[in-house]
Amino acid sequence: MSRPTPAAPAAPARWRRALGVPDLSGQGRIVAATALDTFGAGMFTPLSFLFFLMTTDLTVAQVGLGTSVATLLSIPLTPVAGMAVDRWGPRVSLISNNLLAAAGYLCYLLVDSLPALVASMLVVLSADRMYWAAWPAFVADLAEGAELDRWYAFTAAGKNASVAVGGVAGGLLLAGGWSGAAVLIVVINASTSVLTALLFWKPVRPAKPMRPAPDDEAAAPPGPDRAQAPEPQPAPGRSGWRAVFADRILLCVLASQTALAFGWLIPTLILPVYLVEVQDLPAWLPSTALTVNALLIVAAQSTLTARLGTIARSRVISRAAVLILAAVGLLALLPLTGGAVSIALVLGAVLLFTTGQMTATPAIVALSATLGPPGARGRFLSLFNLTWTVSATTGPALVGALIERQAALLWAVLACLVALGGLGYRFTGGLAPHRLGSPRPRSADA
Repeated sequence: MSRPTPAAPAAPARWRRALGVPDLSGQGRIVAATALDTFGAGMFTPLSFLFFLMTTDLTVAQVGLGTSVATLLSIPLTPVAGMAVDRWGPRVSLISNNLLAAAGYLCYLLVDSLPALVASMLVVLSADRMYWAAWPAFVADLAEGAELDRWYAFTAAGKNASVAVGGVAGGLLLAGGWSGAAVLIVVINASTSVLTALLFWKPVRPAKPMRPAPDDEAAAPPGPDRAQAPEPQPAPGRSGWRAVFADRILLCVLASQTALAFGWLIPTLILPVYLVEVQDLPAWLPSTALTVNALLIVAAQSTLTARLGTIARSRVISRAAVLILAAVGLLALLPLTGGAVSIALVLGAVLLFTTGQMTATPAIVALSATLGPPGARGRFLSLFNLTWTVSATTGPALVGALIERQAALLWAVLACLVALGGLGYRFTGGLAPHRLGSPRPRSADA
């Protein structure tokens, strides 16, 4: 009797796999919640600093001081957010995060002094800290293996598109010249947060792993990532913060990400000043670079992640660091060029950086969401979120001190940090290949 031939995957599944799109059946509420939340954020983010200048008597210096104070006060709340996620679970935490954000945005309408500004901003920033501890864990409860990376890639691309649409809508409202446009944008942003909380209210069923095609199974590396015995996990007796700080793998990952995160300062913080003020290039170039970056993420993020589905996440991140280093190298060459050559170098650097960004981001988020110890995943994710805070708070001072007179030194420092981050991930992956290995476990997608 002949052995039956395995049935070929259905056409929709093959298309989803080729495009890197996760199985969205039954997950419409999650997709809608993500799009709605980021649409509101896209409307308000360009207005976040200007709003208080338009609606209060506060000066630019006072708004800047209030923003810095609120940001610093929110940092100690990050571990508290992680503990809340471990106690309540990611779904309830996301509901709380959105309701807290809505309350904070509505408080913006009542600001009439510097203390009120700091207090209302602190509420919003606290909600933001909880979001970044809850969202990766929430998605990790939906899917596993390579499907988890697809989810992160798909939502990253969708968020970029939704933020862009929200930005255009907010810009059109402000361009109309209506005096109440800024207040309306804040109200809409608060409303989208409330609606997002309602969409998360009902429990969500886990997504089914996408069954790989036979050729995908053949492409999966049969090496040590699949054959070695599982890496020992933290001792069962350890819980809470002890389970995080006693695990050298987690500490290595935190150190590596702290260094690598400085590379993400390039498009938003460094390029606008460096291109226009230092290199005297056209003022339209930074905005064009950001547009190219956003469009590439929307168009190619999911497909690129699908192509990387059988490579160990630690290796994916280290390879992405090489691409970002190449972008740094091109930008460092700008003083030696001019005219059209400089513009070409900038666009080439943006392409390299964006490819590195798209390569690394889903792997970074998936790795952080799956690496945390049981019962302390929220705590680990809260610390992981702080790695981005380090670059966000120290980066502006570093750039401000070096970019005008010591630009070459700035690029050298940035290159060293990115290289250390990439090497750190590669080294940590070698220490624990099973924990930082292939996004497709041996049976997760089978």
